[in-house]
Amino acid sequence: MKAGSAAWWRARYAARERQRPRAGGIELGRITATALLIADAEGLSALTMRRVADAMGVRHTSLYRHVASRDELLVELVDHVLGEGDPPETGRGWRADLEAGAWEFRRVLLAHPAVVPLLTMGQLLGPNALRARETGLGLLIRGGWEPSRAVQIYLTVAHHVIGTALLGTGGAARSVEERAAMTELFAGMPQFPLVRELAEPLNLPDGEQEFRFGLAALLDGMGDPR
Repeated sequence: MKAGSAAWWRARYAARERQRPRAGGIELGRITATALLIADAEGLSALTMRRVADAMGVRHTSLYRHVASRDELLVELVDHVLGEGDPPETGRGWRADLEAGAWEFRRVLLAHPAVVPLLTMGQLLGPNALRARETGLGLLIRGGWEPSRAVQIYLTVAHHVIGTALLGTGGAARSVEERAAMTELFAGMPQFPLVRELAEPLNLPDGEQEFRFGLAALLDGMGDPR
């Protein structure tokens, strides 16, 4: 089974139900927390089973009770990161709560840029991911949305957060210097008159402005529950 697949997670959940903690044993949370420290500081290329074990002061074979391979470690690492979010309840209705949750999700992802590309390796089906779905769908349904529409809204907003985080942490991310260079490039392109004319505004918004505009446009387009 592919690590992170629905079948893998089904077996994983069943195994966790049967598994009993060992006195003095290593916990999965400690493994993933250590892996995250390494990924944040050194990038994914540095993240190996042996590197995590060394950082924990244990033998790497001790990790195999919880993660049988690096691929499994990466899947669990993603779910660990998803558990960092703490969407606030605004008390101002479904839209304000969903908006606040989207910003919190974005904050968590941007805090761990090395992990963001892993979000596209498979479905997000771990306990923290499903807890987030439960919370998001619940606030929408309680806000008056039909369940099928609530699913569409939740997934659309979640995908907006993930997509913009990928752009904001990958090769498409633009620094102030890169924006200035792009403006200069566009301004020298007479064969593309609109790009040339709009060279400055094309490079004006930063990632946060783009995210805010896109999120507002999505939520405005949803309208209100009938």
